[in-house]
Amino acid sequence: MVDAGFGVVPLGIPGTPAPFSLHVPECDLKQLSSLAQTGVVGVPSFYNTHSVADSPDHAFGTTRDWFAAAADEWVNKFDWRAHEKYWNSFPQFTINVTAPSDGQVFNLHFAALFSRKPDATPIIISHGWPSAWIEFLPLLELLTSKYTPETLPYHIITPSIPDFGLSTRSNLTETELDLPKAAEALNELMKALGFNAYVAQGGDVGSGLAATLAAAHEECKAVHFNNFLLTPSERAGVAHLPVTQVENATLALGDAYLYGGTGYMLEQGTKPGAISLVLMSNPLAMLGWIGSIYTEASTYSVDTILQQVSWYWLTRSYGRALWSYRSVWEAMLRDKGQKLPSPLAITTKPVGYSWYPSEVLTVAKSWVQHWFPDNLCFYRAHESGGHFAAFDDPVGFLQDVEEFVAIVRTKVDF
Repeated sequence: MVDAGFGVVPLGIPGTPAPFSLHVPECDLKQLSSLAQTGVVGVPSFYNTHSVADSPDHAFGTTRDWFAAAADEWVNKFDWRAHEKYWNSFPQFTINVTAPSDGQVFNLHFAALFSRKPDATPIIISHGWPSAWIEFLPLLELLTSKYTPETLPYHIITPSIPDFGLSTRSNLTETELDLPKAAEALNELMKALGFNAYVAQGGDVGSGLAATLAAAHEECKAVHFNNFLLTPSERAGVAHLPVTQVENATLALGDAYLYGGTGYMLEQGTKPGAISLVLMSNPLAMLGWIGSIYTEASTYSVDTILQQVSWYWLTRSYGRALWSYRSVWEAMLRDKGQKLPSPLAITTKPVGYSWYPSEVLTVAKSWVQHWFPDNLCFYRAHESGGHFAAFDDPVGFLQDVEEFVAIVRTKVDF
């Protein structure tokens, strides 16, 4: 049981976070089960009966066998209420913040571990797609085992990033969200909690948010990444630098992903209305689509994947979360369209990077050193782990973040 003291909001903060406990209506769970039970598993084909386990050339997405077994587990074994109870053991809140640039109101959901130490360092950790804040539960569990509210050296904030999960906004159907606007909302969240100096951490979409927070908002004093969102020209600019044999293998994995594994990115970035209507019509459709992102990594249990898919289905958030791919697909794949807020714009604030060998959005150490010649203060290469680093390796991930923050505290006043 998580110590209730971790949920005590610091006194005197400008915002008014409301305690939150998740309870999905029973009718929604019954609808999910009914739709999944009556959904049709497609007939066998060459593409849905072969996988990367057979050949690297067979990265076709979800296999029929996995899909049928996962659908059966969803209907007959998966226990949403058990997961919901576990999630609710961690302090959660909702809060309204207003974006200064246009007055738009964001209702943000977040989990938090608040410290009672007066000098605790605030850290915001942002997820990506098709993930959610629950990716960081192993990390939160480690922290609650290692520290008490009186000894925790940090305030840990793990939001449902804007338009994902339980985070919504006032102009949801009138305006399109992008990385700068979403980052603005997260910066306002930290300010509302009384954190006018904080550290940002992120991977995937969270990497873009963390980069934007550090580049555009004075309150963000340092940033730690476990991958970068980069354009082809940014990658080409460091192609001449030396890489190790191990890095070269991971870079090859990244190239294979960019040229053969980003079909979902193209679809979600160009036709988000169409794909969202398809996937929100039946949970099995969503399972096949989101499941393919996780199954090709081959390290995640069916139950873990079902948690993520169920989260998107039951929060009705899949369609609105696709702004992230509208923001990045052309920039990452073609150097066109909306430009990414580049991490390379962070020239003075401390930067940390954790490298994982199974990361598809990968870089080499020489690249990171080239990009941040004066402000790279932490770098570690791990022997295992991949794109969802906090879930793959929570112990190593936490060690990296803690060591990075310790270095930052010698350079920055909080």
